[in-house]
Amino acid sequence: MSDVYDVARKGIYLSRREIEEQRGERLRRIVRYVYENSPLYRRKFRDAGVDVERVRGVEDLSKLPITTKQELRESYPLKAACVPRERIVRIQMSGGTTGQPVIIPYTRHDVEQWKEMMLRAFYLAGITSEDVIQITPAFGLWNGGFGFHFAADAINAFVIPIGPGNTRNQVRFMKDFGTTVLAGTASYPLRIAEVAEEMGIDVAELSVEKLILGAEPWSDEMRRQIEKTFSARAYDIPGLTEMGGVGTVGFECPERNGLHIWEDNYVVEIIDPETGEVLEDGEEGEVVYTALNREGMPLIRYRSGEISRIESREKCECGIEHLTIRRIRGRTDDMVIYKGAKFYPSDVESILAEHGVRHYKIVLSNGLLEVLFEGDEGLVPKISKDLAEFVGIRPRVRAVRAGEIERFEGKARRLFRV
Repeated sequence: MSDVYDVARKGIYLSRREIEEQRGERLRRIVRYVYENSPLYRRKFRDAGVDVERVRGVEDLSKLPITTKQELRESYPLKAACVPRERIVRIQMSGGTTGQPVIIPYTRHDVEQWKEMMLRAFYLAGITSEDVIQITPAFGLWNGGFGFHFAADAINAFVIPIGPGNTRNQVRFMKDFGTTVLAGTASYPLRIAEVAEEMGIDVAELSVEKLILGAEPWSDEMRRQIEKTFSARAYDIPGLTEMGGVGTVGFECPERNGLHIWEDNYVVEIIDPETGEVLEDGEEGEVVYTALNREGMPLIRYRSGEISRIESREKCECGIEHLTIRRIRGRTDDMVIYKGAKFYPSDVESILAEHGVRHYKIVLSNGLLEVLFEGDEGLVPKISKDLAEFVGIRPRVRAVRAGEIERFEGKARRLFRV
């Protein structure tokens, strides 16, 4: 196991000089690689008049065209792949798509790269072969469970690959097998805690020490609520299938002041979602990723739909010199504009979680905005005041009975447009 973590540790603690050298070299190589091997990028670069030999570094990225999810849909099944079918060892499908699926092919190198990035996350979270790791994301075309499994298997940990659903069994296994690490979507732990309470079990008394959560935006306030409920430490794990899967692009260090992006493997830009203009550090916009170290279908300047900003390019107190971005606030398609105010569901969640609310939904119907939550009616005026003051909205706020709001065992749906 030490040899596995030696590789992960080396990548985590690269010096700024080493990061710059690897990033520049890999960027030059990957731009030529996709031009020579991907029909999609050969056409895109030619149409944009790109001379790949003139792309020398990150400063030249803006010369390259943006890649969109629609282009990936139109490339189904493997029209954007850079390798022949016989080199593909697996495929995954991007979550949240409708209609034509977005298929991401993996070579053996890509699977190993995914595992290495996940091992960086495990190392930073202090996960070892002594841990019992319960993996609740799905094992299927959506990539959720596999990344966790690859890393857990590599360190010879005790793995419970249970997948999603059957929450009573989740609780039972946590208790009977002494689960120490719970991996899942960000909203699932509180559902687990709710079912455990119905079973007469306090999850704070279980063996869980760490929760590795992602797949959806979640607020710092919700994190505090989860940590208090489980008496454990929760980490945010980013990642999207188009970049290789959960955990590939970065992770939180123990300081938890944002997400460190693994710059030796990915370049991040923040753009204005409307104009495509690259924004300055500290300005919020859409995250654009360029994959530097993948083979099957590396994507160049891919619009993720995620909303964040670059927080710091300085060396972190933890010793990591990879840049830090803010935790994902939301997605471009989740943004709500209500009477001139722009907000994301996570902004509302921050307020509700401060008042102890766990279950809620936001309904936008015929120009009217309503926030429903399970809790005491007496919270309504307080929540209304805070939403007006801190989010800038004045929706109808309504308390409903416990159990009235739908529960989810995967990604929670918070926003309903009807």
